[in-house]
Amino acid sequence: MPVYFVDSRALVKRYINEIGSAWVLNLFNPALNSEILIAAITSVEIIAAITRRMRSGNTSETEARYVSIQFS
Repeated sequence: MPVYFVDSRALVKRYINEIGSAWVLNLFNPALNSEILIAAITSVEIIAAITRRMRSGNTSETEARYVSIQFS
């Protein structure tokens, strides 16, 4: 079973489509049976990153709320 440490910058790619998103999404493929590790601070960093993107107009409020719910 592969084990990956995913930082907040990479994890944002799971929720927001950008360069590298396909690679990150593949890590979460159930067929790979990967173990994904994150730091305790990651949820706070993800919410901050998504909120910044929403305020700058790069992400909708609906997407931002969805991601925030996943990490709260």
